[in-house]
Amino acid sequence: MKKKTWALAGATLVLTAVALGAAKVALEPGLPPTSSADVGYRATDDREVAGHADELVWARITGSSEHAPLFGGGPVRVDYRAQVQKAFKGTPPATVTVSVVYADGDSTRMAEGRSYVIAVARGAQEGEKEERWMLPGSVHVDTPSLDDAEDSRQGEHNASLREAAPADQGDRWTRAVARQSGR
Repeated sequence: MKKKTWALAGATLVLTAVALGAAKVALEPGLPPTSSADVGYRATDDREVAGHADELVWARITGSSEHAPLFGGGPVRVDYRAQVQKAFKGTPPATVTVSVVYADGDSTRMAEGRSYVIAVARGAQEGEKEERWMLPGSVHVDTPSLDDAEDSRQGEHNASLREAAPADQGDRWTRAVARQSGR
């Protein structure tokens, strides 16, 4: 009798773990995965990020709204309102909303009033409103100024091609789009 009870308890734990794992990826019907955990990689080459992005923008965060965590905890969706200061790729409107899904306890959120380079994947369009998601596998790059030369290296790209680092952030992302890969 004890063996049956333990076997049943073990099977219940396995099924619960599988259900919770599946729930993390399938957040809501139709939503694309937006964290590197969902796609199994983190892009390190700016050319790859640019190649997979529908839009690559430098934008200032003007506000955000957070959705309730799914299943009483776990992943959280945050919608960021942003003023596009420069589009390196694509033709986004002057103001966009970019959605990001964060894992439970993730502290890499964007801050209001700061500017970032964001790789965007466009989603479904409802009337005049089109969904925009941070590209799966990418991270936002905190970029106060495009003239900033600090940390303007271009991921692993420069090392592999033995190129000089871009002069500044604007040059970094312009080169990434010009030499994009992945599409």
